[in-house]
Amino acid sequence: MSLFGWLFGKRRAAPQVASLSAKEVLTKLKGAALPCLRLRAGDGGRSWLGGRPQMASPWPRFQGRPLSLVAQIDLAQARAAGGPNWLPSEGQLLFFYDLETGGWGMEAEEAGSSVVIYEPRRAEVAPPPDDLPEDARFDQRPLRFDLDVSMPDDPERLGLNLKDMSSTEFRRLEAELEAMAPASPAHQIGGYPTPVQWDDMERTCERVAPREGRRPGAGVDEWRLLLQVDSDDDAGMMWCDVGQLYFWVREADARAGDFSRTWTILQSH
Repeated sequence: MSLFGWLFGKRRAAPQVASLSAKEVLTKLKGAALPCLRLRAGDGGRSWLGGRPQMASPWPRFQGRPLSLVAQIDLAQARAAGGPNWLPSEGQLLFFYDLETGGWGMEAEEAGSSVVIYEPRRAEVAPPPDDLPEDARFDQRPLRFDLDVSMPDDPERLGLNLKDMSSTEFRRLEAELEAMAPASPAHQIGGYPTPVQWDDMERTCERVAPREGRRPGAGVDEWRLLLQVDSDDDAGMMWCDVGQLYFWVREADARAGDFSRTWTILQSH
């Protein structure tokens, strides 16, 4: 159960001994914070939601259907903004997803329903296939990157149990975290995700993602949030019921420029 699930979605019994304060929780959360890039509307250069990709590779398909372009991220732009050093410093990442199946990322059989393509060199704009339906195409929305920090969402990541809080401290924590929550739509690169349902997505990735060719020593702790894409009215993106897409990659793969084994999870209300 995520921290925001505790805060906004669950009823709690009063603790027998109230031993945890809002200040303690906030101190631990801030101490564990990781940098991230927030993706917001802007002039963005070669980064955008939707639109057409700069791509030399074949347009990806799943079960014979062309996938929809979700985003193009210019890696030089991301690095200049303070993005993760485990990503290549140049080229473009292209993110595709199958709108028809709407895979949740919970079964190994969904491999291929989302694809990340790395284009290390500048390529021409690729027109979408003729058989990609109009309602599976998103208008292009330029992006800019803002450096920010992200905090863990799941108290279990830090060994916290919010049942140990009094009602007063719980409400104080609720108000503090609500004021600190990222603005919506919460598009993001790197850092901790902002889950809709549950955190701990790294374990899901490790359990169901393809393992063929996996580098020695990889495990749950190796997974990194490559891109989080929120539902976004301006971009015409609605992931199920106001949900989010989370693209994950193993750090060693990303450092090697290999994005063939990424994994995508969809969460929704």
